[in-house]
Amino acid sequence: MKIWTQLKKAHNAITYKVYTPLNKIKFLLNGVVYGKNLCVRGNIYIFKHYESGKIIIGDNVTINSASWANPIGVGDRTYFQLLDGAMVKIGNNCGISNTAFTCASEIVLEDNVLVGSGCRLYDTDFHALDYSERIKGNYPGAPIKTKSIYIGEGAFIGAGTYILKGVNIGKHSIIGAGSVVTKSIPENEIWAGNPARFVRKIEEKQND
Repeated sequence: MKIWTQLKKAHNAITYKVYTPLNKIKFLLNGVVYGKNLCVRGNIYIFKHYESGKIIIGDNVTINSASWANPIGVGDRTYFQLLDGAMVKIGNNCGISNTAFTCASEIVLEDNVLVGSGCRLYDTDFHALDYSERIKGNYPGAPIKTKSIYIGEGAFIGAGTYILKGVNIGKHSIIGAGSVVTKSIPENEIWAGNPARFVRKIEEKQND
């Protein structure tokens, strides 16, 4: 068991040292701003429909982007898809695992947010909801609804969760695995389900 633990630590160190510099080059080519102590395991996918889309990543952020980096069977890599003028902002000390960001407006993660494997954050409907418009395709100026997503400090998003446009998640709140979040959630609460519903309040310990 001791040998296996040592091998695992060695593997993690090697993958970090290989993939982090490779992704930093990709970030440079795509205009991504990142802070100190970035750690990436796997190959991040970035697709910008226009050059105006921006990604800003804070300090001490860890991103898994491979099935082997978090082998729980949910999600295969981390994706960033940005439309014209979109902004994805990730705060300090965040952990993200095999998550897809599709951003037409703004997606913000405050500090200390954890996003589990296989999560999807979509701040757009992708297509017009009205049938007569939808059949015309996604032409410039099509009436496609978009609204920013905001995840507060210290929130924890369980694996396989979908967070849809216009959702604000309060600080320290927890979203159960496999949830579909369609409306905003107050701070210090647990929500879960499809659609996500209130489960209970979080009683936080007070420091003496």
